[in-house]
Amino acid sequence: MGVKQILAILRPRSNGFSPGTPADQAEPRLADSITYDPWNDPVRRFAFAVLLVLAACATASAPGRAASVLTPHEQAMGFQLEAPVPQTLGPDLELWATHYHTPIIRPAPETISAAFPLLDREGKWISPPLRQKDWCDAALQGSVSVKQGKKATAYVFVDSNGPEQVNCDDYLGKLSDGVKTATRRARFMKVNHELGCGVRNIPLMPFRTIAVDTDIIPIGSVIYVPELRGRMFEHEGRTLVHDGYLFAGDRGGAIRGKHIDVFMTDTPETPFEDIFASTNRRTFSAYIVNADHPAAQAVRDAQSGQCGEAA
Repeated sequence: MGVKQILAILRPRSNGFSPGTPADQAEPRLADSITYDPWNDPVRRFAFAVLLVLAACATASAPGRAASVLTPHEQAMGFQLEAPVPQTLGPDLELWATHYHTPIIRPAPETISAAFPLLDREGKWISPPLRQKDWCDAALQGSVSVKQGKKATAYVFVDSNGPEQVNCDDYLGKLSDGVKTATRRARFMKVNHELGCGVRNIPLMPFRTIAVDTDIIPIGSVIYVPELRGRMFEHEGRTLVHDGYLFAGDRGGAIRGKHIDVFMTDTPETPFEDIFASTNRRTFSAYIVNADHPAAQAVRDAQSGQCGEAA
């Protein structure tokens, strides 16, 4: 039965008048004297049911109607994981946070004489010469991405056992003399991930990776920050809403105790500044999520990309 036939059945029945015939001259019929109830007509009821089924099928097959189901990996990459239940969380750590980023820079112009390349463990140049401020920023942040044309190459800090190269004291503010001395001796490694790697060759993921004191938070742990959940931020041209999960994938020389360093993007605006306020007087609740929790597994899976020394 086609749609046209169904509509013909459902069309209201004639009252017996011919077009153009005055009502008082029309010949009455027996059916006209009987009240007609269309819902008592089994043929019409069947036709109406078929039409409803066809409409439902058309709606279900319409593009964009069915909600796509994201995999746990996709949920983790899009910061869309569900909140954990309290039974899956460890004790409150009461953390405080600073934040760091991978500076994205250009090589120093040839006209600048005070320019310094990054050195590897053997003391060899592995980067083009950088401005003094950029060199010091790379040593302080622990990574740098140098753009030449459309290509970007990342370098990460490996140790502070090199010769004294650059005095960065003017850029390091109130940091300790030990940190300042170590910064001058920073050595690096070229890596194959544009934003650099944390420990164990774990890729750095903005707004997810944190550097930790491993005596407090072991590397590979997933922590949940309730105050962070639901906060909006911009990343790679998209507006996202944070799901509250962070991943311990890095460590830093100045990270001690219940202090974490949150990896961000290299932008003028720093989101979550009210939470990650860079002072130990501004703490927030944070919990290590059970390792076998689905959200923790999804976060670890999203952080498991290959990141290592580049040729």
